[in-house]
Amino acid sequence: MWRFIVITVTLFIQYVHGVNLVAYISQFGLHGEIHFSLSSDYKRIQIETRLETTLQYPDQIWSWSIHLLPVDYSDPNPRRRCEAKKLGTQILFFDDALGYLTLPGNETSKWQTEFTLTGDRGLWGKSLLLSNPNTGFRICATITTRDSSLEHIAEARFISPIAGSVYFRWLAAKETDHADTLIYSNLYHIRELSRKTGNAPFTQHIWKIYVTDILNSDSERLEENCNVLQLVFDPENRGDGKGIGDIDSRLGKLKIATNPHVQELRVLFRDDSLVLLPSDFTGPQRQLYLVLFDSNHPENFLACAKIRHVKPKKLKTFINGGGIKGEITISQRSRFDPTWLNFSMSASSNDLESNLLYARNVASFKITTLPPTPIGTNQSNFCTSGGPVYNPLNLDLSILPPPGFGTQEQYPVGDLTGKLQNRSRQEEHSFYIPGASSELSGIYWDVFLPLDGPYSVGHRGFSVQKFNRTKPSNITEDIWTCGFLTYYHPMRDKAPLPMTTAQILFNYPIVGRVLLRQPQDEPLEDTIIIFEYLIHADGSALNNSMGHRWAIHEQPPGKDFYNWTGRCLSTGDVYNPYKVNFNEKSPELTCTGRPGSVCRLGDLWNRLGTLNIAGSITEAQTFSRKLFIDRNLPLTGHNNIMGKSLVIYDDFGPKARGDRLACSKIGSQFRRKAVARDWYSNGELLSVAGKLEMIQQSEYDVTGLIVELKGLSENSGYHVHMTPVESDLEFPCEDSTLYGHWNPRQVDPKLSPPPSKGSTDQYEMGDLSGKFGTLDGLYQKSSFYNDTLLPLYGYESILGRSIVIHKKEKNLRWACSTIERGYSPSEAREIRAIASFHHPAGYAYGYIRFTQLISTDGSQSDTIIETNLQYPGKNDRNVSYNHNWQIYVNPVGVDAAVQQVATRCVAGGYVWNPYYTQLADPLNEELYRQECGPNNPLRCYVGDISARLGPIDIGNRRQVFTDPNLPLEGAETAVGRSIVIFGPNFSKDRFACANIEPDHDIVKYINIQKPPRFVVAQFLEDVRHVMGVPKWMLAIDSRKTKALHSGACVQMIIHFKGHEAHKLEQDFSRLIGSGRLDAPSIYIPGFVNTRRKKTLSYKICGVRDPNERNVRPGKLAESGQTKSHIATILLLLSLIITLRSIS
Repeated sequence: MWRFIVITVTLFIQYVHGVNLVAYISQFGLHGEIHFSLSSDYKRIQIETRLETTLQYPDQIWSWSIHLLPVDYSDPNPRRRCEAKKLGTQILFFDDALGYLTLPGNETSKWQTEFTLTGDRGLWGKSLLLSNPNTGFRICATITTRDSSLEHIAEARFISPIAGSVYFRWLAAKETDHADTLIYSNLYHIRELSRKTGNAPFTQHIWKIYVTDILNSDSERLEENCNVLQLVFDPENRGDGKGIGDIDSRLGKLKIATNPHVQELRVLFRDDSLVLLPSDFTGPQRQLYLVLFDSNHPENFLACAKIRHVKPKKLKTFINGGGIKGEITISQRSRFDPTWLNFSMSASSNDLESNLLYARNVASFKITTLPPTPIGTNQSNFCTSGGPVYNPLNLDLSILPPPGFGTQEQYPVGDLTGKLQNRSRQEEHSFYIPGASSELSGIYWDVFLPLDGPYSVGHRGFSVQKFNRTKPSNITEDIWTCGFLTYYHPMRDKAPLPMTTAQILFNYPIVGRVLLRQPQDEPLEDTIIIFEYLIHADGSALNNSMGHRWAIHEQPPGKDFYNWTGRCLSTGDVYNPYKVNFNEKSPELTCTGRPGSVCRLGDLWNRLGTLNIAGSITEAQTFSRKLFIDRNLPLTGHNNIMGKSLVIYDDFGPKARGDRLACSKIGSQFRRKAVARDWYSNGELLSVAGKLEMIQQSEYDVTGLIVELKGLSENSGYHVHMTPVESDLEFPCEDSTLYGHWNPRQVDPKLSPPPSKGSTDQYEMGDLSGKFGTLDGLYQKSSFYNDTLLPLYGYESILGRSIVIHKKEKNLRWACSTIERGYSPSEAREIRAIASFHHPAGYAYGYIRFTQLISTDGSQSDTIIETNLQYPGKNDRNVSYNHNWQIYVNPVGVDAAVQQVATRCVAGGYVWNPYYTQLADPLNEELYRQECGPNNPLRCYVGDISARLGPIDIGNRRQVFTDPNLPLEGAETAVGRSIVIFGPNFSKDRFACANIEPDHDIVKYINIQKPPRFVVAQFLEDVRHVMGVPKWMLAIDSRKTKALHSGACVQMIIHFKGHEAHKLEQDFSRLIGSGRLDAPSIYIPGFVNTRRKKTLSYKICGVRDPNERNVRPGKLAESGQTKSHIATILLLLSLIITLRSIS
């Protein structure tokens, strides 16, 4: 049911005595608040100042007035945001009634006036402008409410052929349904108009609010074709022209600018008959649309847009490093409101002494231009990779006032300590050393910290600095720790906002990675674009290049992405779905510096700027890494850019090639989810149930850890260990197979603080009980944690490893589970491949297993690689180290086992390089080794695994790696090629090789008669010998083995794995059924095992107990089971007799 209220201004004012309005000011030497509220008799307005001046501007005089439009805080330029054309016409002038605002004198003053808080000339929703008649300085602020529950805003965003926004802003008292509504409009045409309009600066249009039919819920389809809309919003059934949706009948026609490059039309309306409540446009049934009619044909629709609730924006960063922890929350109700910050920081141990030490050492808090680089960066440089303080106005950092002694526009946008220290005194704070520390604690407001628009601080880095007092005469600041500012749900404190993430990988002739992120299913929200790096990679250009244009094009690239002539022409033209007018000869007249909707949707260089490409990896971070924010780049919705291409231009390249340097498809990157829930007992009765679940949206987000365990029994620690569980072992959790904790950063556990008393970087990465507390004394545990150091992306990923739960006594290993990918079959599928080294005459024995997740749209995850290699021979214990390994283009055959090193594995050909890396200078190995590495994986040949992941060992432990550049499916795939292992100690001689083949897994239940002294391990060895297969191709699940028929039989679950898994299952069934297998199941080129047995003595166990088969008909066997049957029959007979006697 539609809720609506029709009210008069008089009735509203009678009930809004609880509403207090405030303007927040920090500009040109004046800082503080001006409050507006009803006086005690409810007849007048009381104005109260809480202001202070800075030392730089001690004496001030201000003329003050009220202007029609609110301040747009998304623009951090203090002069531009206060221009007359931005604030609209003056409607109230305070000087005549109240006099100038002078300081000293009016720091804390009160006045009472005849003005009103709401109404046609009300203060709410307007802007307060202070003008200094001596200096010309202008200070502006929106007059708004502090209580976020009282005020709401909605937007109708038009894209084509009209662009711009109409905002509906309303005030609603908490305890009543009274409200006041303001409408802001700024619309303009983006297509050529009919000659009938002439050179008029604007056109006038009928505008109405329509409501959808209950069955029409596809908002994007409706915006494409407004004619589907039939009903004007009229919940009271007032009739044609009189409904609440008939805005034009009350407010007149809406003016739309004909040329936004010449003039913008910012208009405000007040409608005391229109009240929009959240349920009106967030409900699941019907939706509201703002419809504009054609000015020349008023019976026709021109454009329509859904009226969407503008949700508050909230950013959060979790600080957890260097012995300190806490969180900082930054929120903004709308672009017309100031930003609020909440600091909650302490020492990790949170004891008094440590907190005092933190307060003495903390120097400053800053937002950096870029987020820290999460992957491939030396950890000592992790926080510095965020770059300098965010300073979009390029203020001179050498002349900044001391922290807290200037007003907020005098500091860079990201200098939070400078803007906030000793400010917001009316808010709640809790300092460890009040007045004598640089700490920030509690609530602050900031009028130069936008969360909306191109200058937003969203997705940037957050840095905490500490004092370096090494030289008392020269105290400096060092980075203490850092984090990421990512989006969170505005109403749920700990819930990350679901994001859609797109990924673009460049492979030729430049390499690089680009991420685009936007709130999920919100195509009108800001899109963050992160260029992680761009590097010339074909070997022809080693110098930095600047000023590269870039754009989204209509089609994905074809094979011409590496052409010498006509490169990337397959991508088509710049993406322009809304047919925006564009002058290619004079782009500055139609796009540069204009709102995004005035440009073609794909025209990014004109509205965001150009790109830089580094000549080498050493300069990539500082030279090519950039972050942009765009308001008109949808990742979802009707005209989204997914599946299209990003083209980078080079205006100075060869004419034959054209001006297109590189292109790549825009694909998806999905969140990662890891689950450990398939538990194995370590020789004891298994009682644990539940799961550990880890979710990470991207490498720029913290990992959410969900711990839900039941059936605990005298446990203590739980950790991530290095390798996955081997299911066929009787004791699968032991150190001999899972090894120690996952500790890639080599943290000394002896130096770690007690459990939960340190920051995450002070513990081993896999020490979960150290980070968050042990399981001591718990029978079950259900908790959620945010872990800043538990990655599911990149080289340090925990996917493919294991969780081990320990006993408190002697720290014994009690239960374990492999950390597997979590996904729905409707979302993705996991593909597996294996390189099996099983040639009896080969030089390595074991396997290399690969797994990768392929999403339904074809996007690929990182590839997890497990290596398990020994020297051939059952008792060979030799160990060798530092073997390089590479994928070659072709499969190998009998050459895998030849003795001559020079001819071994020659059929493999050469290293797999599908993207022609360093094609212009392929023999320059020095350049290749300089540029290819873990921090630049795309610069390596795809087949050069050791260059990205490092060498492997033979005869030592199993190893698990994560490779970001190894596809197992698609146009370029490693499957069907060969993997070559080179000699120890980085030798260049080919040592061993095997083909990479699909790895299937077929499961089969089998019941075997149990002969005397039956041992499962011996049974498996006998079967493998007859079938001629290695142990990793035929294994059991040790948990599922159980006795049947009073121990006469044994039931097992057998896994058949590898490329020939189907054949193995068939041969096994034939062998068990007949007891004979004439040929081995796996063909090994050039080898025949003359010692292979062809028969097997084990027999299948049927449904009946084998012991009963020896009993003659008519005679009961004197077995325990038979006696049990007799007892059961006698019991049933006695029960029947008893029931008859009762009846």
